[in-house]
Amino acid sequence: MKLKGFKTLEQFINESKLNEGGNAVSARPMNQEETKAVYDYTQKNIFPLLGLDGEGIDAAVIGSYGKKPPEMTSGDVDVAISADVVAAKNGLPLDNKDLLTFVDKTLKAKGYETSVGWGFNQVSVSVQIPGTKDFGQVDLMLSTNLDWSKFMYHSPDFTKAESKYKGLYRNILLMSVISESSSKVEKEFEGETEEYSAYVVRLDKGIFKVRKSFMGKSGKLVKTAKLLKEYDKFITNTPEEVVKLAFGENVVPGDIGTFESIWAKVMAKDFIHKELREKIIKKFHSGLSKSGFPFPTEAVEAYPNIFK
Repeated sequence: MKLKGFKTLEQFINESKLNEGGNAVSARPMNQEETKAVYDYTQKNIFPLLGLDGEGIDAAVIGSYGKKPPEMTSGDVDVAISADVVAAKNGLPLDNKDLLTFVDKTLKAKGYETSVGWGFNQVSVSVQIPGTKDFGQVDLMLSTNLDWSKFMYHSPDFTKAESKYKGLYRNILLMSVISESSSKVEKEFEGETEEYSAYVVRLDKGIFKVRKSFMGKSGKLVKTAKLLKEYDKFITNTPEEVVKLAFGENVVPGDIGTFESIWAKVMAKDFIHKELREKIIKKFHSGLSKSGFPFPTEAVEAYPNIFK
């Protein structure tokens, strides 16, 4: 069975902007006590409707849940749910469209307000905040590997001041390292790159090797490369292997939980991809520019000509 669809860096950035900018369903920001109450309700009342047993088994709360001080609010609660389990328990094919439709219809039938984020592989549901008349948003995100989802949607613990920056900064820099360190020209046309391959992070599935072509229908090179799907190759969705690709043998997932920790490794003298450092930084700049979030101080000070 083939699970269709994937999240790319661009979709991750768009998702982060969406979460910052508003809700997909009727909901308001929640304080940290309320987010816990909403998640507890979700485990008790919504998971069983989908055939899920709960946290740590076939679902995992991800992102910044439980990692913000009491005075901070959260726009939603992000939960990764096992696509395999939902499919198996409900006799469905392992196909995003079918699974998202099932989750949406099942919750609507029970009176919940929902919204499907097809490009994000998630269903947003409006959950009444216990003890109030208000509602909070829970995003149920399909996942084929919960360990992978927890790794890629990791957020620093702001209750411990682990980082000055949200998880988006960490992920864009990590994706930039993986992409630039694996990029290879596969074919040239008149001295210019016609086709190239690189690793890409598909947030709900893992790392894939892809190949793209700049050759247009007219027989001339174009500015935007198209994906040559026949070359797609799965590489890994094991966090330890991802970290090894990016930083070498002596680094483990726990070593790269923040933007600052990854930045330090990229800037280190023994960085295994140090000859590509500037390309990686430019890739990071490009991705962060699209997000609309401010540039980190460390990057501005080290590369003022890039982070203008």
